[in-house]
Amino acid sequence: MLSQVPRSRMYVAAAVAAAAVLVSVAVVLIVRSSSGPATAGSDSTVAAAPSSTPYPSEKDSSSSSDSDDEDADESSDGDRALGLKAVATTSPGVTARLARIDSVQATASLPGEIGGPALAITVNVKNETGKKLDLALGVVNAYYGPERTPAVSVASDGEVPFPASVADGESAKGVYVFQIPEEARPVRVELDLGNGADVVVFKGRPQR
Repeated sequence: MLSQVPRSRMYVAAAVAAAAVLVSVAVVLIVRSSSGPATAGSDSTVAAAPSSTPYPSEKDSSSSSDSDDEDADESSDGDRALGLKAVATTSPGVTARLARIDSVQATASLPGEIGGPALAITVNVKNETGKKLDLALGVVNAYYGPERTPAVSVASDGEVPFPASVADGESAKGVYVFQIPEEARPVRVELDLGNGADVVVFKGRPQR
């Protein structure tokens, strides 16, 4: 025969069971309340952050332009400037160089000419083509300063143009005078012998 359990023990066991149920309910409520916003957030639409495209800054563009502007001074015309003492090939068998650059005081005597500080530029052309070289169309121009200001020719004061032609194996020279301020730097001399020859460009800072 089973012994009867005292009522006091039964009351204690019931109280413990009820407390356990209350604790479980409280835990469930706490978990639901903490996970609720995350669950709701997962159902909502979230705007994507804009992608960061690396556009160049103003400073970088300026530096590049400054860099794209220095490279342009050397070859923007499709030519390549040589030094004032260089020997250039204008066409097969034809070479040219600036034999002398002298500082002079030019005297203007023709309309459009300007007297004053000038450079007398002696250009030497050597012919090794195997035939006579025509120089009748030879042209020399000069420019000065970073802006390439055209220098005014003072043809009436000491200029000696190229001869009409030069024989094979011989050299010919021409002297061209340009009004160029003493402080002007750099100087650019362009030589075009015509007849399809390349235009040769000499550039530098002549000694005054």
